[in-house]
Amino acid sequence: MGYVDPNRLGIVAAVMLTAWHAVWMALVAAGVAQRVAEFTLRMHAMKSDVVIEPFDPGMASLLLVVTAVLGYVGGATAAALWNCLGTVCMRGKTGVSARV
Repeated sequence: MGYVDPNRLGIVAAVMLTAWHAVWMALVAAGVAQRVAEFTLRMHAMKSDVVIEPFDPGMASLLLVVTAVLGYVGGATAAALWNCLGTVCMRGKTGVSARV
């Protein structure tokens, strides 16, 4: 396998995780998140006393920022590990380039 750009994977992971949480925040703002949570738990044969609080723009913004940062760090770390392990595993093998 080839080289993975840590910055690019970090951005992709940040965008994907942030978008997922933005959809959740939209459900909370629309007032349908409680039903979605109950339905999701029911599909997994679970029941909980989870109560969705009213939409708070400040907390929603904080959630999106934290999710973006963690997504970026996670993606960049995964790419760096991939590149590092690929280099270590491929070192010394004839005809194999560790960094493509």
